[in-house]
Amino acid sequence: MQESTWTGQNTLSEMLERIRATARVELVYGEERKVGDKTLIPVAAVAYTFGAGAGGGTSPFGNGHDGGEAPVNGGGGGGGSVRVQPVGVLEVDDDETRLVPILDWTRIITTGLTAFGVWMVFRTIFRRR
Repeated sequence: MQESTWTGQNTLSEMLERIRATARVELVYGEERKVGDKTLIPVAAVAYTFGAGAGGGTSPFGNGHDGGEAPVNGGGGGGGSVRVQPVGVLEVDDDETRLVPILDWTRIITTGLTAFGVWMVFRTIFRRR
């Protein structure tokens, strides 16, 4: 049986390499488009989320042949995600450049309904006292 020393560096290095390969400015600033005398450039917010873990050790029971310690064993893993959300459009013309925001109505309505629900819960709790 071949012994090998395992460390979490392998997993972490692979994850960082994949992130470097995907981190490009094109994710934030999209392809420009000409509309009349204006140039429109889409803008997005990009969020990377990732995590990794690793562990290793030897068995306290030995390997059964000579009563000594077992070989070092280990394992690890990781995962992540990339979220790209449009936030606006840069509008460029001869006179000015301005950012036209994109409103996320789903988030606005969800936040409003959540705030209303929290208010109703607190109102019910404090009315009973």
